[in-house]
Amino acid sequence: MKKHIILFVAVCLFCTTFSQAQLISQAVKNHIQTRVESGVNVGVVVGVIDGETIEYYSFGTTDIKSGKPVDEHSVFEIGSISKVFTTTLLADEVLKGHMTLTDPASKYLPKSVNLPTRKGKEITLNDLATHTSALPRMPNNFNPKNALNPYVDYTPEMMYAFLNQLELTRDIGVEYEYSNLGMGLLGHILELHTGKSYETLIKERITTPCGMPNTALKLSDDMRNHLAFGYSEGVQVSNWDFDVIAAAGGIRSTAVDMVSFLKANLEISKTPINPAMQLAHQEAFSNVDSTFNIGLGWHYENRGNVTWHNGRTGGYTAFTGFVQGTEKGVIVLTNATENMNALGFHLLGSPTPLVNPKPSIVMLLKKEMAMNGIDSAIALYHQTKKESPFAYNFEESELNRLGYEYLAMDNGDHALKILKLNAEIYPKSSNTFDSLGEAYLKQGDSAAAISNYIKSLELNPANQNAIDVLNSLDIDLSEVVPDMQVSDAVLNTYLGKYQLAPGFIITVTREGAQLLAQATGQPQFQLFPAATHKFYLKVLDAQVTFHVTNEGVVESLTLHQNGQNIPGNKIE
Repeated sequence: MKKHIILFVAVCLFCTTFSQAQLISQAVKNHIQTRVESGVNVGVVVGVIDGETIEYYSFGTTDIKSGKPVDEHSVFEIGSISKVFTTTLLADEVLKGHMTLTDPASKYLPKSVNLPTRKGKEITLNDLATHTSALPRMPNNFNPKNALNPYVDYTPEMMYAFLNQLELTRDIGVEYEYSNLGMGLLGHILELHTGKSYETLIKERITTPCGMPNTALKLSDDMRNHLAFGYSEGVQVSNWDFDVIAAAGGIRSTAVDMVSFLKANLEISKTPINPAMQLAHQEAFSNVDSTFNIGLGWHYENRGNVTWHNGRTGGYTAFTGFVQGTEKGVIVLTNATENMNALGFHLLGSPTPLVNPKPSIVMLLKKEMAMNGIDSAIALYHQTKKESPFAYNFEESELNRLGYEYLAMDNGDHALKILKLNAEIYPKSSNTFDSLGEAYLKQGDSAAAISNYIKSLELNPANQNAIDVLNSLDIDLSEVVPDMQVSDAVLNTYLGKYQLAPGFIITVTREGAQLLAQATGQPQFQLFPAATHKFYLKVLDAQVTFHVTNEGVVESLTLHQNGQNIPGNKIE
């Protein structure tokens, strides 16, 4: 299935330095190169500022196929770093005397919206800006039509409907819990209050005065020409677009523009927004035992004096931060979904070690194939996995992308053998059989293709690609994907909480005949029955199996996703 392909090609080095200062060490450059060459990242751009000295370093590409190098002018989605733009706008309104941080958020919403309260306390603007509003991370009516562009169709009306029926489960202003909903609501309030769109507000108050022409929600023609395409697991994905929750993660930018943003935050450059930025940096919440504090949106790194924020969307990751009391700041941008926090903290002097990613097993296999052929490479795979299981990255996506690389080169024999191996290693993955089916279909073996697509669909009945292909081949799917019904009595046995790891719990509930699952810090998703004890998700390639004793007691579940089978005991 192409959404999990990683096409592996050689990437070229492109490095830019605008000063003689060594703000970016050779060790950091080597680390970035290793990340890209191992396939963990597609392209990485780093900008470091120390006073008037600026240095950029870039490695990798904007697009795997074209091989075009990234540079400091490449455009990336910055995700949740957008939140500190939002809180800066709030701080600006406060300093202008138009709002106060203690204002109830409900003051700025339509009368038809009943923002929830708890124990007589209302949610304030400060609560929204510090993630202490007691609002959940995401609303439970967030059910995107397109999982690859999930926020585009979540409207103000949907947010209002959710807020009107919400009952808070914890006290307001007491505990930090990261909330995209809360920050999106804050941005929406700023729009209602000023009568201007979020896009217009950031342009008028931040990007124009700070000299950031390529920072916006919507891509201009120039930004589009410099876009670094997003990748997830090495597969190019679509950009994310936003409606009402834009203030939580909708901005795109470049390293050059983000350095300008840092210069204003560090007061190296003087702009009208500087005072608001300084207010946003100040502590705005501290918990009862003083073990956690936060500014307006800005987080503090506990092991140093670093103020920071990061961001992640469907195909991008970003980090920005600065050292308090200095003129040093950093921006890290990548068109991949791998966390870049450690690199950002390291560049700011925090004692965060840089750990190089494991090399992909694909690199070893390609060398062996070049010397001794495909069969020898497969034998080497089995031997290496047995003798050195932790030395290489053996994840499902590694063989999958290699198989697709050979498909792209019309080397069907190599592709089939690699994808067969992947299905053998990951026999519970719908994706491996989908990919193998595609390889057989390209070779003209319809019978084998159908067999593997059916297997893929049995593992994940929501695999739309397999459904579309089988329909095009006039295959009756009524027996492959039956209209499965599970009784209310059985559904009730699945309800409860399942712990898959410390701090990571899946809560299973139901609404009528619909079973629902929500993992810690994630939206709620619908579960659809494939069998009495087996369910699947439609918004992503994942399945859940409930494990039942002979007495009919549900004692655990297993989450099947990305070639992994993660068990979780029922804890309540």
